[in-house]
Amino acid sequence: MHPAHFLYSCSVRYQDTDVHLNATASALVGAMQEAAILHSETLGRGIAFLTERGQGWMITQTRAEVLRPARWRDELRVETWPSEMGRVLSRREFAMSDGQGLPVVRATTLWAFIDRVRQRVCRVPPEVAAAYPVDPARALDGVFGRPAPCAQPCWSRVFAIGYRDVDSNRHVNNLRYLEWMIETLPPEVPEQNFVRRINIRFQQETRPGDEARVQAQELPAGDGDPGVRRFGFEVHNVDGRVAAAAEVDYAPLP
Repeated sequence: MHPAHFLYSCSVRYQDTDVHLNATASALVGAMQEAAILHSETLGRGIAFLTERGQGWMITQTRAEVLRPARWRDELRVETWPSEMGRVLSRREFAMSDGQGLPVVRATTLWAFIDRVRQRVCRVPPEVAAAYPVDPARALDGVFGRPAPCAQPCWSRVFAIGYRDVDSNRHVNNLRYLEWMIETLPPEVPEQNFVRRINIRFQQETRPGDEARVQAQELPAGDGDPGVRRFGFEVHNVDGRVAAAAEVDYAPLP
């Protein structure tokens, strides 16, 4: 294995599944998040190291392709590596497969380095950047395009943000935004389909005591799998600013 790569293994738990015993999209993205955090821990640049310095990483965008649903009790193998370490942004790749070695997810992500004291993006310190070997290979090709605006929402919901939604960075964890978006759709969409592609961009932090106002609409499907339906989402904070935006493709269950 390339020295830049890190391997994390886990199994799909019952609590990670939907009515069909398929792993939810947030469970798959959560496994990727866990792999990234544990990789940093093994390099000595984990949560405690960054917290002591008032620093942290914040994910700014995720692009993922789900090649097939993962099932309850499947053993998952998540391979992750930094493919680029810039001055303020880094790019991290993910390749997830099952116990038989069959691909499940391919994803690429962007992360910003944050000064938590000043609450702003800052340059990645040399002692952090130097700790990460880099492999420029991409798990998923393409650019980090902006999700289409949710100009004509068909569905909307308001979610009260509670303490359970917050992670160690003291803001709402990125998984919650994806969960809120999916919850805003009519239930027959996630019940009859699985998430095939995700392009989600995080723009503003939200915190406990705020409200997340989610809007969703169906978008014209792109050139892809037969039967795919594309949905656009925006999550607005209490000031009306867009905290997160996404395009999510659903494909019929196999």
